[in-house]
Amino acid sequence: MRIALITLIVWLSAFNINAQIIKNFFKYSTVYASGRVGQPLQETSKDWYVDQGSNLTDVTEVYPYDYTISVGIRKIARFDYEIKPNVFYDGSEVNVGSKSNVGAVKGFEYIFAHDWVRQWGDQYRNQTYFLRYLGKYWVGAIKFNEIGVADLRYSQADLRSRFAIGKFFNITAGVVGRTHRPYGYNPIADYLQYNPWWSLAYEYGYTDNFYGIDYDNDNEIDNFDWTWNDPDGNKVADTDLDFRNNIYGDIVNDYNSTMLDSVGTMYTLSAAVGLDFYYYSDNERFWCHIWGNLLPFHKHIAGDRDFSYSNFIGQNQWLDYNAGVIAGAKLGKGFGLFVEGEYLKYWDRKVYSGKIGINYQFK
Repeated sequence: MRIALITLIVWLSAFNINAQIIKNFFKYSTVYASGRVGQPLQETSKDWYVDQGSNLTDVTEVYPYDYTISVGIRKIARFDYEIKPNVFYDGSEVNVGSKSNVGAVKGFEYIFAHDWVRQWGDQYRNQTYFLRYLGKYWVGAIKFNEIGVADLRYSQADLRSRFAIGKFFNITAGVVGRTHRPYGYNPIADYLQYNPWWSLAYEYGYTDNFYGIDYDNDNEIDNFDWTWNDPDGNKVADTDLDFRNNIYGDIVNDYNSTMLDSVGTMYTLSAAVGLDFYYYSDNERFWCHIWGNLLPFHKHIAGDRDFSYSNFIGQNQWLDYNAGVIAGAKLGKGFGLFVEGEYLKYWDRKVYSGKIGINYQFK
């Protein structure tokens, strides 16, 4: 009986501790779901196409409406200069804490977000899965990013030592493991080295038909070209140029995607050094936040080595990096200046944004 009672007390204590840990982990987090629609891009003038039979066709591209559907859960502390933009979260918010190496508070922070986007008729996904623990002397983080518009997709696990220098500087140093697609490999470039371009169209079920053109009706061919039919037998282009301009690009995209998926995932281990500088004046008149990372040394640890990034650039090492800055100043008498910018270069992919502005508030 005594053993059973002790076992029950220990079990309840463990459950209580675990329940408290879980409660603290989700405390202050927000779950959200939202949908947004927007006016699509409207052409200011029409585009016309005239085929070889002098038939006029309106080929102006009509875009469907833009939309974004977002779901997620987030717990990211704001820095002093950040103000919550809306009463409710809708998934469009971007906190600096998910980008900088050191967050605004110690402990766990996270974002798990998924967006389905259609813009200018193109559909893509944006995904962010971010979990970080900030301790006094170390930082651990797991990230997965997919930026559809930049065709950038990778996961990353960080483990670094943290060195605080005074009140404003933090230096982090350690290792970063990344999984990624075989960046640097361009399947269509390899294909076209050994095959004519139209062979790929044949492989996708397209067919062409030769025809001659007699401009002056003297029963002699003055020019020639090919019409193209899709796999269902529908004519989709009157000339080779028309086919390459309007159809062939989709074939190439599908071919590249299929070949990249067949290669599989690459796994790279990299050395990483990061810097964070953060200053915020007590009177809220000036703030500056700068962060950046250098990944100068890399080792391919898994995946098909023939498709490792180093093979495509012809050297074993390269420099990946990212940096960001946010600064603002209230100059008195209603004037204010601000600047924000980000730049990321991983493998052969670049993502960047920036803005600068001035405010004047009438008193």
